[in-house]
Amino acid sequence: MNKLKWICLSASSLFFLLVISEARGQQLLTEPQLKEKRNGVAVIMTGAAARIPQEAALLEELYRRGLLKNVVFISGVSSGALNAVMLNGILSGKMTWKEYKEILFSLRNKDIFIQEGKKLPVSTEPARELYTRIVEGRLNYHQIGDLPFMTEISFTNVKDLYLKKRVYRMCSRKINEETDTTLSLVDIMMASSAFPVAFPPVRIRNVSTIPDIEYIDGGVGDDHVPFHSLLEFEKFRGIGVEKVYVISRKSDSIPEVGQELADFGIKDRKIFDRIGISLENILKKGIIKGLQAFEKEAPELRARTFVWIPDFEKDFFLMNFSNSQEQYVLTQEWARAHNPVPLEEFLLPYKRKELIIEDILSWPFFAK
Repeated sequence: MNKLKWICLSASSLFFLLVISEARGQQLLTEPQLKEKRNGVAVIMTGAAARIPQEAALLEELYRRGLLKNVVFISGVSSGALNAVMLNGILSGKMTWKEYKEILFSLRNKDIFIQEGKKLPVSTEPARELYTRIVEGRLNYHQIGDLPFMTEISFTNVKDLYLKKRVYRMCSRKINEETDTTLSLVDIMMASSAFPVAFPPVRIRNVSTIPDIEYIDGGVGDDHVPFHSLLEFEKFRGIGVEKVYVISRKSDSIPEVGQELADFGIKDRKIFDRIGISLENILKKGIIKGLQAFEKEAPELRARTFVWIPDFEKDFFLMNFSNSQEQYVLTQEWARAHNPVPLEEFLLPYKRKELIIEDILSWPFFAK
C-alpha cells in the first residue's frame, strides 16, 4: 500500500512539474539550452569624428528597414558614442530622425571647438555646451544610468594606452566593475570623443570606480571596435543576442596627417609628410584589427554579425564638422542601394592578403 501511494505521489509530482514547466514557457532548460537561447539586436559603433553623419545615416536606414525593433544593446566610442546616446533618444521616442538631422545639418566647427592661435589642443567647451543643451536639456539624460537602453561608452588615458592599453567601459547598467551609473553622461561623452592631440583630455567628475585622472578617446586603445562590452552584457544577461550590426564611417583616400591639421590652421606639415604618416591608414587598420579580434573572441557571433561601412567617391576630412548634410545625403543614397555585409564576407579579402603574405614568407629565399 505504501509503495502504491509513493508511486502515485511521484506520478502526481512529475505531472505537476510538467504542467508548471509548460505554463512558464518551458523555463526548465538545461545550461547548454540557456546558452543557445538568443534574443535581441546589438548595435556597435566605431569612432567617426566629423564623419558622424555617415553613421547616423546608416542607423536611420536600419531603422527604416525595421531592423532596429528589438535593440537590447548599444555600444559606441568617440563620435560613435554620441550616436549611441542619440539612438537611445530616437528608439525611446524622445527625438525623431528629423530633429536629429536638423541638429547635425546645422553643425559648424565653431559648435565643436575653438582654437586660440595655431596651437593644439583646441578648446572643446563649445562641444560640452552643445551636448549639455541636447542630452541634458532636450533628452533629460543627466547620468549614464538614465539611458533607457543598455549602452556602453569607452574611453582610456594616455598612461594606460602606452603601458597596458587599458580601456574603461562605462555602462548604463552595472555589468562590470568599473561602471558607475551615476556619473555625468556629458562628461563620459566628452572623454570618449577627446581625440588625442587635437582635443584636450577630460576629467570625469565624482569618480570612485575608476582612477581620478584625465581620459581620452577609447578608440585609440583596444576599443576601436567596441565589442568587448557586448560579451560582458551577454554573460551578465545569460542570453546571447540574435544579431549584431557593426556601423562605421568611410575610410577616405586622404594620405597625410598634414592635410587634416590644415583645418586647425597648422601649415607646417613637413614632419608628418616626411615620415609618411597616414591617419586614415592607422584608423582603417584599427577597424580591421578590431573586427578580426571580434571574430576570434566571439566565434558564436560570427555568422550573426553584419558590417556596414559606406563606400562612395567623395572624401571628407575627419575634423571638418561643416558638411554634415552632404555626408548624410551621400551615405543615405549609398545605403539604399547596399546591404550590411556578413562579417566573414567582409573580412575575407584581408584573410586572403594574410595568406598570400604567409605563402611568400614560406618561400626558401625567405626561409633562409
